[in-house]
Amino acid sequence: MRKKAKSRKHTLCEKAPLVAMILAAALALVVLSIPGLIGLSDAVSNLVSSVLAVLFMLAFTRWFAPEFKGVFKTSHLATGLAFVWLAFAFKFFGAYFVNLAGSGFYFKPTIAAFAMAIAAGFYEETIFRGVTVPIGMRYFKSEKRVGILVLLSALVFGLMHIGNIANGASIQMGIAQGIATIFAGIFFIAAYLRTGNILIPIFMHGIYDYMCFTTDPSLVNGIMANEIATSALMLAVLVDVIAGIWGLYLLRPAKRAEIHAIWNDKWSVDKERAHR
Repeated sequence: MRKKAKSRKHTLCEKAPLVAMILAAALALVVLSIPGLIGLSDAVSNLVSSVLAVLFMLAFTRWFAPEFKGVFKTSHLATGLAFVWLAFAFKFFGAYFVNLAGSGFYFKPTIAAFAMAIAAGFYEETIFRGVTVPIGMRYFKSEKRVGILVLLSALVFGLMHIGNIANGASIQMGIAQGIATIFAGIFFIAAYLRTGNILIPIFMHGIYDYMCFTTDPSLVNGIMANEIATSALMLAVLVDVIAGIWGLYLLRPAKRAEIHAIWNDKWSVDKERAHR
């Protein structure tokens, strides 16, 4: 008979889950940044980073096995999938029509844009949600852990994009992108929490970014480097704000019991242990 795998002790996660989340995200950042530090071309670097992201999340799952079923497994308890995809459809087509209204028909598909979009999905979702949300959902003792995770993830995600000011974006564009990505972060974490499968926000993130990279002439390497009309900028931000509010609706208190059930199932946590 095959021996049952022994559980590891995760003392840091038990005593300081926030520190454990920060360290997991930092380690993911270091590993996924390696291709960009060794002189690979941008396209190759982005694709290699995406592969490393998958390997990192598999290692993460292995580290917490056998209790944790993994970041790629949708729980059989997952609900609300139709509303998650409906919210994404609004975000995707809303942003596309804003680009169309603001810049006219523009479509410039490139291998670089494709690789960058794939990397954006895998790289950012792994760091900001893939390896942090599971730790928080298992080890945060507060009943408000969903709200805590949403707030932390969205704020850090938005602040990182405000940092694009240092990469060439104007202050106006950087702040606008920061606000938009705060609400986009709320939506992406809602998709993950409601399904338990990181591939869903990865796919959404990647295909959304690819649409933006190929239809929005104001973007240069994913950064709002070219000025656009204030009205168009406000509409673009509004789409993300609405998508983020939709994400909050998906995570409303009435759905918290279902969300906790999904993650307790992913962590093999029974009801008695979950309420300790």
